[in-house]
Amino acid sequence: MATSTFKQDYPYLLNKFRSPVFGPDTGMDNKTLKTNIIVLAQKLEGLPHPVIKAKVFEYVTRNVQIDVNPHDWFVGFGCWNRYERPLDSLIAKWNNEVDIKYLSTRNLINEQNTSGAAVVWKDFDHSVPDWDAIFSLGFPGLRERARRYRQEREAKGLMNAEAQAYFDGIEITYSAIIEMLERFHSQALKNVTNNKRIIAVTECLNTLIHGAPTNTFEVLQLVYLFFMFSEHIDRFQVRSLNNLDRTVYPYFLKDLQEERYTREQIREFFSYFLMQWASIDNYWGHPFYFGGTKKNGESEINELSYLILDVFDKLNICTPKLQLKISPNTPVEFINKALDMIRRGNSSIVFISEPSIKRAMMGIGVSEEEARTCDISGCYEFIPRGRGNTTIPVYINMLKPVELVFNNGIDPYSGISCGGKTGEIAHINTFDDFFAAYLQQLGNTIENVICCTNDIEKYLSFINPAQVFSATISNSLENARDAFHNGSVYNFSSILQAGLATAVDALMVVRELVFEKKAMSLPELKKVLDLNWKGYEKLRLKALHCKAKYGNGIDCVDAYAEKIANYVASKINMRPNTRNGFYIASMHSARTFITLGEKTGATPDGRLAGEEMSKNTSPTMGMDVNGVTALVKSVTRIDSAKFPGDFPLDVMMHPATVQGDEGLAAMRTLLKVYMEKHGIAIHFNIFDAKILIDAQKHPEKYEGLQVRVCGWNVRFNDIAKKEQDTYIKRALNISE
Repeated sequence: MATSTFKQDYPYLLNKFRSPVFGPDTGMDNKTLKTNIIVLAQKLEGLPHPVIKAKVFEYVTRNVQIDVNPHDWFVGFGCWNRYERPLDSLIAKWNNEVDIKYLSTRNLINEQNTSGAAVVWKDFDHSVPDWDAIFSLGFPGLRERARRYRQEREAKGLMNAEAQAYFDGIEITYSAIIEMLERFHSQALKNVTNNKRIIAVTECLNTLIHGAPTNTFEVLQLVYLFFMFSEHIDRFQVRSLNNLDRTVYPYFLKDLQEERYTREQIREFFSYFLMQWASIDNYWGHPFYFGGTKKNGESEINELSYLILDVFDKLNICTPKLQLKISPNTPVEFINKALDMIRRGNSSIVFISEPSIKRAMMGIGVSEEEARTCDISGCYEFIPRGRGNTTIPVYINMLKPVELVFNNGIDPYSGISCGGKTGEIAHINTFDDFFAAYLQQLGNTIENVICCTNDIEKYLSFINPAQVFSATISNSLENARDAFHNGSVYNFSSILQAGLATAVDALMVVRELVFEKKAMSLPELKKVLDLNWKGYEKLRLKALHCKAKYGNGIDCVDAYAEKIANYVASKINMRPNTRNGFYIASMHSARTFITLGEKTGATPDGRLAGEEMSKNTSPTMGMDVNGVTALVKSVTRIDSAKFPGDFPLDVMMHPATVQGDEGLAAMRTLLKVYMEKHGIAIHFNIFDAKILIDAQKHPEKYEGLQVRVCGWNVRFNDIAKKEQDTYIKRALNISE
């Protein structure tokens, strides 16, 4: 069917977005495009933002360079670089306007970010469209549906200026999308000659210009196109490519029954499809998920699930990242296949428990049916399908309050007063008082960041109207409100954290060394920390080797982790936000366990200033020494239902412990136990310290070595040496 093989096309596919080449006759280069956009936006000033953004979107689709290449099944966009997108300058302009003219909390936001007490930002990175609507309607159908909602509103006399701008923006945007598909179609016709692949692409584009997809190839092209239109032009991340095995399966069966495509041809489509994201190589990875449960209680896992997983396995790429939505009905064979991939080093997989999701979501008012059908998005998050959006505007530094207690609310490095006054350290006489001061500092941070977020999120649709996304959400269309701002049924603002385990470890050392063993006073410990342990190396070793460390199944330690988690959940969950929704708590850290650690001084657990902290629900790197059973005991002491944002655990195991059938059974048992104890997400690194040490010395020998950082994978060679060192440190702890 194709004129070249995947092996022959692989160099092109890998470099498609890394070293792109576009014909100058197909449109403007990015530099010219961005310059002209600024001029166009200036001419359009005074119009509503949805209209301005839509017209700029239209300009990009009409003028950006394009490619239809015989080495690929998927078309090429000149605006490929997500870090230099054409609309960035326009969104930055509106963002600065909000900062200068409207935000009353600008100074408070700066204080939180500068001190490292938290990260506060405007998040446009976590939308998931209604893929079922996209598949059933296609781009023309989505536009037509928006027109119908507009007509109904006009007929009821409900059209106002805001609603008119909303619908105008969608009309212009989706008309521009269809027009760009026609550009691709014309380009394909120029290159068609006798190339069967280009002929097929031409036919595919013609179908999508006029309606919904009808076969596997067309639906995969549609997914890719929607992603590019939203993320690379409209500047809205598409944080899930959807439940691909469920949604593509009917097309797969129809193609086989009608003998349109063979299984091998469909495997080829998926190989080329997955390589789009391997080439884009987003650091955070790009997600899609498998499985789920049908209304009749059966698993959604099917023949296509195995096919996609097998294709991904053979490609051995870090991204996309795969999320497996599992439950007791998930076939053991499918779980075994995924676990086997992980133990062989293909670790871009996370397991997410359906029963635990249901328990967490129903606790915040989501219906049982909405919980069953929810989408998995981002790294581990979950959201009612087609009915919700989640912003992630805050990451809290759970370790910083320990530092603030020692300094009476003043960050010692920036000099910023970012916490409340809990008293001079010399006046704290008991550990209970110290712990109460810690919670007070933590509570102050939570109040500060919620104040900031409430201010920020009033302006999300002003800064970046979500045109491509909104047209897929029926509730948004019905109410003529931006789907990412306040137009979805569920408008969640999720507050994430980093450093919980390290904070617990620090508190336990204070309790042991100062108040139990009385090895020093709090002022003396403060002096040691101010010196970053310099001159106190033996004391630091004592702190590092204190047995009371989180992640080892020690009841008294885990009790404090539970207390802190309960406190955070009680301060965050269900509080109203300014998007017609509410806040939810999350145990996810993303990369802030590194970046916030860099802004945090030395802490009592023996950690040096600037070192990373713990991530997610996981222990501090290298501090869990009692095995994975003890680790799971510690983590599941915390009630995951109190963290409906997400609740992920990172597990590292030695290759020797997962070999053969017994090793596979051990991994499967660990997964089962974690899920039965209401754990939500779990993922693995299977490492031998000797291999990591050798990889650090001889990176050329380990080009394909993957590391699960948090909710995504990277190559070991691509992370900084200090990050490599932490993985080596923890791997040494789990060595045989």
